[in-house]
Amino acid sequence: MLHYAVLGSGSSGNSYVFSDGTTSLLIDQGYSVVELRRRLDRFGIDLASVKAVFVTHLHPDHAKGVGTLCRKQNVAAYISARSVQEQPDQFAKLCIPEKQVATVEPFEVVSIGPFSLFCFATSHDSAGSVGWFITYEDQNLMVLTDTGLTTDEHMSLAKEAGILFLEANYDRRMLQTGPYPLYLKRRIDGSYGHLSNEQALYFLQESGFAGKHIYFIHLSDVNNDPALLEKAAHQCIQTPFTVCHKNQWYGPQPEAL
Repeated sequence: MLHYAVLGSGSSGNSYVFSDGTTSLLIDQGYSVVELRRRLDRFGIDLASVKAVFVTHLHPDHAKGVGTLCRKQNVAAYISARSVQEQPDQFAKLCIPEKQVATVEPFEVVSIGPFSLFCFATSHDSAGSVGWFITYEDQNLMVLTDTGLTTDEHMSLAKEAGILFLEANYDRRMLQTGPYPLYLKRRIDGSYGHLSNEQALYFLQESGFAGKHIYFIHLSDVNNDPALLEKAAHQCIQTPFTVCHKNQWYGPQPEAL
């Protein structure tokens, strides 16, 4: 049986786990190993069952814990080839043992235990950024985060997914009137930044996503309000959803089982 959880989502750290009880995989690892273990324990998942971590991009909140996890637990790291080639200094800081690194290209299928995964390109200010599509038996799950825009390719994949982890980083009004300097506001709201609440909901409507559950992830604690997103989502979509608050963790909802 498939178990999955949002171990954490936001600027302080990001990680998502997928497990059948024997083999566990992570998408991103932005925590210390001690903190990761604590979060996995909450869902009854043994750290020793983690076989691989699949990285969306090299920003610290997504990747700073990857190297330590690989060294301590002999875990393999799958990272897009562009990320490694175009950001050699940032990649080197992770100190991942060379034999434990596998570089991948978009749509190159990786199989580990009962899981098959492939990545797809996203649009972020971290070269080679990707999202991940996971298949377990007859279930498809998709992680789409840290992208300033969505594509027809993303929409096509979302139609195939039963569970979707989708970025909704900011409310445009809160960003525009908030405390961030202008250059940072432009970065966040740009095509290499993040998805707004409005963009995320538009994506769901345009893609025709008809899966079982949506997890809204990577909310900004400065430029977003979960209550605003919840209200807007109830007005726009019929699919059950969960708004993931910063520094909290979330497992499957009853309607998603």
